[in-house]
Amino acid sequence: MILQLTQSAETQRVSPQDILDYQTFARRHQTPAGKNELKQFERFHAARNLISQEMDTYLDAKLTPNDHSSTIIVDVCGVKNKTLTAVFCQTTGIDESLAKSLETINKSQNTNVIILLPRELDQPTLKEPVRIALERGKATVEVLGWFGDTFQETCRETLGLIELLGNETRMRMLAPLLERSGAKRDYRTRINPKLVYHNISALSDAGLLDENIEGAYELSQFGKTVLAEFITFLEKTRKTLDESRTREVKND
Repeated sequence: MILQLTQSAETQRVSPQDILDYQTFARRHQTPAGKNELKQFERFHAARNLISQEMDTYLDAKLTPNDHSSTIIVDVCGVKNKTLTAVFCQTTGIDESLAKSLETINKSQNTNVIILLPRELDQPTLKEPVRIALERGKATVEVLGWFGDTFQETCRETLGLIELLGNETRMRMLAPLLERSGAKRDYRTRINPKLVYHNISALSDAGLLDENIEGAYELSQFGKTVLAEFITFLEKTRKTLDESRTREVKND
């Protein structure tokens, strides 16, 4: 069985510009009636993930089999090379509606499923369609790292990276690597040699730096991603603070 995405009046296509930040997404794609803010944030998280994989991405997508025997509505759907990735954004665990949808999707040849949850499942047993989908690899469960038992570990790792990057000397060493590799001798002309050795070690241990040839360093793939995200975060925070101050002045 082949599932097809059929656009309805409720279906919304998400563009890369829509996921620049949550505020932009929420403004362009209003929270559906009866759905809370957590649901909307999960939709944003899912859309950003699918678009990063170069999928055409839709909200409130309608999936129908080629025999038109039933209809499935999914929160977010990605399309690439005629393969569908259906994301169900669950806020209260796995319900009967999801199990019924998976019963149909299990029969499809072109659709995979991501079940997005805010926390680990508390349910000791899963309904059969869900269990079958997970066992076959047809479905995967993704748990957001900001809730439940994973929060402290996620927070610790995140704060550790922020502490590492929130240092002027380290940023003076990392930022130029976005353009070209850097050698120790180049750093020593601008930075205290003792600080150079200490910080190269710290950044390498964190997986942000790779040494390509003796004495020359470049950003690892992980380092490129983290540094770009960190700079983006700082810029967004600065703009938010500036806008807040401007509003306060106008209100005085």
